[in-house]
Amino acid sequence: MSDRIHSLLIAHSQKVLLAVHALKSATEAWQRGERETLDRFVGELSNLEKEADSLRRGVNRELSHSELDHARAELFRRLVHNTDDVADTARRAGRFLLIIQDLLLPAEIKGDLVKMTSLSQAAMADLAEAIFCLSEPPERRMEYAAHISGLEESIDDIEFEIQRKANQLQVDAWSAIIFWRLILTTGRIADSVEDAADELLAYEGEL
Repeated sequence: MSDRIHSLLIAHSQKVLLAVHALKSATEAWQRGERETLDRFVGELSNLEKEADSLRRGVNRELSHSELDHARAELFRRLVHNTDDVADTARRAGRFLLIIQDLLLPAEIKGDLVKMTSLSQAAMADLAEAIFCLSEPPERRMEYAAHISGLEESIDDIEFEIQRKANQLQVDAWSAIIFWRLILTTGRIADSVEDAADELLAYEGEL
């Protein structure tokens, strides 16, 4: 792998990490009922997703001109695709927050959603570190991947609890649909992080 490709992968993962951080900040603003702050962070999130897209295209361009064998090039394409999907999913979650910002929800449910985004940020931070150390021996990447898997399981547990509580809410059908989409979309962030981590494990035949 060339230094150029590695540098682009690092830059892309860092941009995606900033996007997940912006979602976490947006969710915290939503929890506090701060409309202007929520709008600002969702706008920032959208811009970061576009910047991540640009870097993803840069990685693919470099891969198309590289001397890497086909299998390795495809591995990196899948890696950057799955990582980029994290930013795409975070942007969708942010937009759902805007739609339901006036929906009255129990503080406990809002707190649970903030926990999901906080753990998602931690998982994405691990992925970014794992990508940074691609040129190092595999042990650190394997540690990061194992930690990501644990975080994803924790997020799944919180998602289930929110879904259970959501069934008891007295809201109109449209609000219920959008809220459920918010829950599922937020949960998908960690799934995409784990998918990307699996590609890292496949690097050097580690799976």
